[in-house]
Amino acid sequence: MAAVAAAAIPCAAAVAVTAAPAIRSTRSSSNGFSKAASISSGSGRGAFHRFGLKSSLSTSRIVAMATYKVTLKTPKGEEVLEVPDDTYVLDAAEEAGIDVPYSCRAGACCSCVGKIVSGTVDQSDGSFLDDDQKAGGYVLTCVAYPTSDVVIETHKEDELAG
Repeated sequence: MAAVAAAAIPCAAAVAVTAAPAIRSTRSSSNGFSKAASISSGSGRGAFHRFGLKSSLSTSRIVAMATYKVTLKTPKGEEVLEVPDDTYVLDAAEEAGIDVPYSCRAGACCSCVGKIVSGTVDQSDGSFLDDDQKAGGYVLTCVAYPTSDVVIETHKEDELAG
C-alpha cells in the first residue's frame, strides 16, 4: 500500500491508496505550500471520500475539500450536518431530510433566511440581503457555503421583515 502526502493540506495528512498514484502537477504558493495537486488513481473513490477528498470519475483527479459541522436550530430542534465547502447549506439540509423553508433558491428573496449564532459562511452568490443585514448575522441558506463550523437559527423571515 502506497502513501501520499496530501500536498494541498498544510498539515500534510497522509492518504493511503491501493494503487501507486502519480502526482501530475503542483504549484507552490508564496508560503511554501502547494496550491493544488492532481493525484491519479485507478479506483478507491470511497477511501478518498472518507478523507475529505473529491474525485471526478471521468478524470480520476483528486482534490482536497473542507467539510464543516453545520448546526441548524430549527423550530423542531437542533440538527447537525457535515457540509462540504462547495455545497449550499440548504441543499445539504434537504439531502438530510431536514425541513427548512425556501422559495427562489437564488438568494433573491428572504424565505430561507436564518441567523448565524457562531461561525462563518460565504453567501456572495446572494443579492437580497444588504451589508447591514449580513453584518447583523442574517444568512440566506440557499446561497450559503460554510467556511467554518457554523450554527444557524433557521426560520427567521418574520424577524428580518419585522
